[in-house]
Amino acid sequence: MDRRSPLPLVPTYDFLGVWTWNVTTGIVIACSDVCRYADIPIKAGIHGVSTERFLAAIHPDDHDALARSVEQALHGDDFFVAEYRITSTEHGTVRVRSMGRCFRDPSGNPTHISGHLSRVSAAQDVKADDDAVLADVIEHLIDARNAAESLSTPVLFKLISAVLLEAGYHIAALLRRN
Repeated sequence: MDRRSPLPLVPTYDFLGVWTWNVTTGIVIACSDVCRYADIPIKAGIHGVSTERFLAAIHPDDHDALARSVEQALHGDDFFVAEYRITSTEHGTVRVRSMGRCFRDPSGNPTHISGHLSRVSAAQDVKADDDAVLADVIEHLIDARNAAESLSTPVLFKLISAVLLEAGYHIAALLRRN
């Protein structure tokens, strides 16, 4: 008989698509799925629309927290993570998580924040062995990040670091439950 305490519920994140925000011009470019969730015509969104146009789809109560997350990425550690509600005609109001990274010019000034949008799904039971699998995946990701650190281009290192950050959120959820 397994005497371990039951693990709590954790949300899941379903990948929706990618986006890029040009800090200088204020133009947001997004894939078709992100455009659908933001009620932006796809042809407009894939070529770029104003930041204000994208903000119009975000629940008004979530604007301040999102602005703080953007400021932290622009003036902090480069990582961008925010959870907020977005409203569209097709999907209604849904909770999403946006994760990305701030990119800078050679002088260190922010140029873009690029990332992906995921739909936050209802919490699900975590199987007892999920924490062991997650630990194994993280170990492999750390090895991959360490190997990528020596490459001449830092993009792969940064992408793996972003995935490790997401894994960290899952570990934190597991620890909170125990």
